Amino acid sequence: MRVKILIVLVIVYILAAFAWLTFSLLNYANTDYKLKNDILQAGLNACTLQVMQNAKNGNLGADSMETYYLKQLQIDFDSTQLKSFIKQRFNDSYIASIASVGKDKVLQLSINPTKLQQLEEERFQQRNIWLYQSILLLVLVASGIYGVYYSIDSIYQLNKRQNNFLLSVTHEFKTPIAAIRLMLQTSKNPKVKEEKKAELIENSIENTFRLEELAENMLVSMQIENDKYQYALSTVDLSEMLNQVIDNQSIKGEITGTVEPGLTLTGDGFITRMVVNNLIENAFKYSDNQPIEVNLIMQGTKKVLEVKDIGVGIAKEDYKKIFKKFFRVQDEETRTTKGTGLGLFIVKQAVERHRGKVTVTVNKPRGSVFTVEFP
Repeated sequence: MRVKILIVLVIVYILAAFAWLTFSLLNYANTDYKLKNDILQAGLNACTLQVMQNAKNGNLGADSMETYYLKQLQIDFDSTQLKSFIKQRFNDSYIASIASVGKDKVLQLSINPTKLQQLEEERFQQRNIWLYQSILLLVLVASGIYGVYYSIDSIYQLNKRQNNFLLSVTHEFKTPIAAIRLMLQTSKNPKVKEEKKAELIENSIENTFRLEELAENMLVSMQIENDKYQYALSTVDLSEMLNQVIDNQSIKGEITGTVEPGLTLTGDGFITRMVVNNLIENAFKYSDNQPIEVNLIMQGTKKVLEVKDIGVGIAKEDYKKIFKKFFRVQDEETRTTKGTGLGLFIVKQAVERHRGKVTVTVNKPRGSVFTVEFP
């Protein structure tokens, strides 16, 4: 939380700094334009003085001179030579025009409108360049901040999922171990009948299977993540495997649906069975052992496995997150269902290694539908 507040403060500070920088640059463009305009105005006075001086010295024509008034001063010059003089000396920054006032001809010097238009265009271009540069720099800095925030948030979320995993897996290990210890200690009591002892031992064996399954999930997820799991490819009878899993899982609740016979897949039989087991176990787990529906059908060239439940469902914003390692929808302290957050991670990784796709959608009226498509 403190990190997020700090990042927000940094973002606000950077935005304020960029706003001030942009304002300063735009203001500088206006100041630069005003300065150049003032220089032109000052140059106009210099132009007027030089015209007067050169006209008096006879440097503005000697053959076809006419008499004009400039600033109430009478001067003689040739209009053609005057224009040539102004153009060469002042780089075409000023223009001369003749106006008639009664019988007199008045010379008027002014700033070339083209020069003023150039100044205006320069100011516009300069403002645009600085504005676009500021926006680009802001976008780059914002992208960097977002990248840092995303990395920090990812690390935070991963640490949170890992902490939840440790809490959950500790509970998952302690429960069967405590049950096995209690049942074995009870079976040592000479007062316990042989039939009861056999039942306790059988329950202990079932709990060891639970521990073995948990250990397998952890080992397989680690191997898959590190790309060290060796897929043993063979022809897998999906229909037969699914029927076997359904028979084994039926003790948890009612399973309905359609399983088309004879559907096969070239893949790893062990990991494929784990995928099917995890999906069906999750369906029962999050629907409080209510009836579920399992279908295996052929759609075009794809073999489609559907597992539907009528449980609590999954929020749409969590659809992508549930396939991440250690992720579980609720906090561990408020969760009532058991799990480690590895099942769906294994499902997604294994299905994609078989060139398939797994998706989750909403089941109507409630619950979730997990769909696996194998090529």
